[in-house]
Amino acid sequence: MKLNLGCGNRKLIGFVNIDCAAACHPDQVVDLEQAPWPWADDSVDEIRLIHVLEHLGQQTDVFLSIIKEMYRICRDGARIEIASAIRRTFVR
Repeated sequence: MKLNLGCGNRKLIGFVNIDCAAACHPDQVVDLEQAPWPWADDSVDEIRLIHVLEHLGQQTDVFLSIIKEMYRICRDGARIEIASAIRRTFVR
């Protein structure tokens, strides 16, 4: 199984497209900040989080829970692709 987590309107063919917002019509509505996730241990071959992770886990324990859930559901040798944009604003 391949998961496109936080898909929004960016659906990927060959993936189960997941989002917390039903309005974007994902294949499955899941709040990724709530554990446990609805997938079995060692059941996922690939995960993509494209400009999603920076919006999740603002609290350290929630962020670590997300990482633990990815580890739990991924098979040995699974691929995880994360693209993230972090902007820092410096005040002088």
